[in-house]
Amino acid sequence: MLRRFLHNTAISAVAYGVAGVLGLFAVGLIAKSYGLAVLGLIVLVRGFLPSGILSLIDFGVSEITTQVIARGRLGDWSLASEKISVLTLIAVFAGGASGIVLWLAASWLAVIFKVGHEQAQAFVSILQITALVVPISFVGLVAEGALKGFEEYGWLRLTEVGGSIIYVASIYIAVSQSAAFEWIAYAYLGTIVAKYLVLALVINFAAKGTSLRFRFWTPDSRRDINYRCWLMFNTRIAGAFQHTAIPLVIGALYGPVEVGTFDLLTRLPRFLKATMAPLYSAILPISTNLVEETDVRRLQLLGRNGLVLPAAVIVPILVVIGLFSAEILRVWVGPQHADQWPLLALSLFVPAVSAMLGAGQTALMVRPDFLRINTRFQYLQVLTQYAVTAMTLAWLREGAFIVGWVTSYVVFTPFIAHRVLSFMSLPHSLFWKHLARQLVVATILAAMAAGYKTYTTSTTLPALLVVGAIWCIAAWVLSVSLILSRSDRAMIGKFARAMTQPS
Repeated sequence: MLRRFLHNTAISAVAYGVAGVLGLFAVGLIAKSYGLAVLGLIVLVRGFLPSGILSLIDFGVSEITTQVIARGRLGDWSLASEKISVLTLIAVFAGGASGIVLWLAASWLAVIFKVGHEQAQAFVSILQITALVVPISFVGLVAEGALKGFEEYGWLRLTEVGGSIIYVASIYIAVSQSAAFEWIAYAYLGTIVAKYLVLALVINFAAKGTSLRFRFWTPDSRRDINYRCWLMFNTRIAGAFQHTAIPLVIGALYGPVEVGTFDLLTRLPRFLKATMAPLYSAILPISTNLVEETDVRRLQLLGRNGLVLPAAVIVPILVVIGLFSAEILRVWVGPQHADQWPLLALSLFVPAVSAMLGAGQTALMVRPDFLRINTRFQYLQVLTQYAVTAMTLAWLREGAFIVGWVTSYVVFTPFIAHRVLSFMSLPHSLFWKHLARQLVVATILAAMAAGYKTYTTSTTLPALLVVGAIWCIAAWVLSVSLILSRSDRAMIGKFARAMTQPS
């Protein structure tokens, strides 16, 4: 099981890393070639996909499907078939209703978001094509969840990377041909449709060796799915206000340019956070099996390593990115945005928190009692986020949303960590000891960077890549020396041997 988990994690890391880097290049190219207004329009359109504000009504069908398939693989495919049928029906209904509403509201949304007259018709056309893709995307969420349950991460990540490559290539072609910006949006929607067509074929092959089929469900199966969907819906409400609703609110308050600026400053942190999310998704089938088997000791091991090891690798790198955020903005999108580096550096606290808590939260997602508590924390985070945003809006405009976003994560991190450790019967001091060691490493790196910058700075992409690589190596050396204990280093060795040993 350990080797399978590490294999899935490695696939996710490489795939999302490649796709994310391509996405970062795409954002920089769009901003440089078409301007922040066009970038903002594209961001607003994507906000009406299941990855955006419509995640509010996806009812967690992907995550629940993963859990159902994982349990079905333990032997009860009849029950899994009933629940998958309910989940598919929910996805079809939610996707169809969303697509119809979006089509009818397209012209109205162009007015709400203050789209310029010369771009309004293109914006409406893109929204209407998006409305046709939305139902496919909702059903595709079930396919994604099923593949995760079958632990077929290779196909899942292959389609994501392939789609990213095609999309980035289409941007370069559009720029070289001076094409209208709407063709970039159409290309993105096309990659979504192609991805789910491929996944549908893969699911068909993966399910052939099982008795998983669509079938009528019992009242017990329907009630269980409805209850879990209700819990996930409550979680999605908080998540929508925390993340996906923000560009739409900024668009309604200010317009596409400010949306583009916000997206630019948060794109790198969100890429890093999103890259970690699929890594944790590999934990879900394993934690489901551990809970089903009531294997407390192995769940504790999973929880402790999930808290310490990912953060020891990721957080020092985030510190390095923050220290060189001005140089990154200058090379990535131009010197006119370099003075906004404090907001970029500040926003890196969000993926840092996710690195520390993400694995534990994902492992406990299968427990409804933890899900309820975690949802309450999310609501408190949302209240804090918007309170801070409202207090700073007059001075910082779209930057106020970044300040509120970060504050809500940082304030509640100790409380969430306390709950995660309690559910896994681990000592609460583990979090504070690990945080103290991270602060020591960050302080040393900051002092070193201050000395380095008094002598030189990086102004080109190759130079920045070389300097960044050297600093990342230094950060990892400090992390191994000061953050990881002897047992942690031994565990990394076990992971390496598990990855290299033959099956």
